[in-house]
Amino acid sequence: MLPEPTDRARWAWRGALAFFVLAALTGAFFRFAVASGAAYGLDLGNVRHAHSHTMYFGWVTPALMALMAWWLPRLGAGRVRGVAAVIGAAFAAALLSYPPFLLWGYTRAPIGADGFPVSVIASGLNVFAWYAFVYVYVRARRYGPRGAESLPVRLFDLSLWFLVLATLGAWGLPAMQVLGIENPALMTALTHLFLDLFSEGWFVLGVLGLVAAEGSQRSAAARKRHDGTAARWGVRLMAAGLPFTFALAMPPSLVPPLFALLAHAGGALVASGTLLVVAALWPGARGVLWRFALAALAVKGLAEGAYSVLPGMAWAEHPAFRVLYLHVMLLGFVSVGLVAAARTAWGRAATPGRRAFVLAVAGLLVSLVPLTPLWPAAWGGRWTYVLAALLALGPALAALRMLVPRRVARAEAPRPRQPA
Repeated sequence: MLPEPTDRARWAWRGALAFFVLAALTGAFFRFAVASGAAYGLDLGNVRHAHSHTMYFGWVTPALMALMAWWLPRLGAGRVRGVAAVIGAAFAAALLSYPPFLLWGYTRAPIGADGFPVSVIASGLNVFAWYAFVYVYVRARRYGPRGAESLPVRLFDLSLWFLVLATLGAWGLPAMQVLGIENPALMTALTHLFLDLFSEGWFVLGVLGLVAAEGSQRSAAARKRHDGTAARWGVRLMAAGLPFTFALAMPPSLVPPLFALLAHAGGALVASGTLLVVAALWPGARGVLWRFALAALAVKGLAEGAYSVLPGMAWAEHPAFRVLYLHVMLLGFVSVGLVAAARTAWGRAATPGRRAFVLAVAGLLVSLVPLTPLWPAAWGGRWTYVLAALLALGPALAALRMLVPRRVARAEAPRPRQPA
């Protein structure tokens, strides 16, 4: 039996949705600028940084924090105290990060004689908010009830380990600037260590924990299946391979041969583990949103596995494939999964138009396919960029619909919960 929804912390959900709208509209602007050739004085690389960092800092991270804090006591692992202040700090830091990334990206702002690393400093403020969440979470786990070692809690724990590991890359970038180190390979490695472990570790494992939490509350059979051999081994394989996979996104010329081998082996482990966990969670995932999210994660796992183990996959290094891969993972799985989890935590009133959101996400993902080499060149043209720009507005509009207040439902006796 799923726990009843509650209004507590719904403000955090609405705040995260507002950041999603901002980030999605920034991404749509990027697409329209590419289609029209007019960026209105902005550097498109910086626009892309503002889009991705706002999604990371303001959308997924606070929403995932709020949902993990909502689930943890319901899984018998203790109440997360102080999370409201932490999420508020995360929102403030994310808002401060948007303008400098939009205007200057990772370069120094034209302040003073040598410039000022405003974006890097803003990123550091976000990291402190994440550390604060790790602290309140660990405190809840340490002083809460013992024995809460189910699959959802293990996934939550592991996701936070990778959050902390990812921040090593975040601290390495400003350290390079302070020390005056100019090493493109090291800078690229630290950037991907941060962004890739943040997304593939903290985001993916955290949302998988939400899937497992909801499924485990439905029936004893689901709990037994989640804690079975396949699920346990899947999580272990993902944990073993993730620390090396950031090198898969780096230009091959910058990766030493031995580490490239480790990266491909790690990618194979992560892909295998992902598919095992998806297979274990699929029967307990109810509703269109969760099924769509897990299907997107399975596609991500298959793509990562193919790139990691099949020979002659150099063509997959095309930037358009990387964009498609990231959107399948972060929009198709993570974002849709967060909406499904919010439906459980805060009720249907918190996610009006959630099915429209899934359709908008599906449309955006489809629109990215013609931009890749998979699409025959003879069928391409400017229309592919225009289509991608138009469909990029869909998720933003659907999320905006969720922000529109709804009438308070009439008081009535609790009814059986329906699938998301």
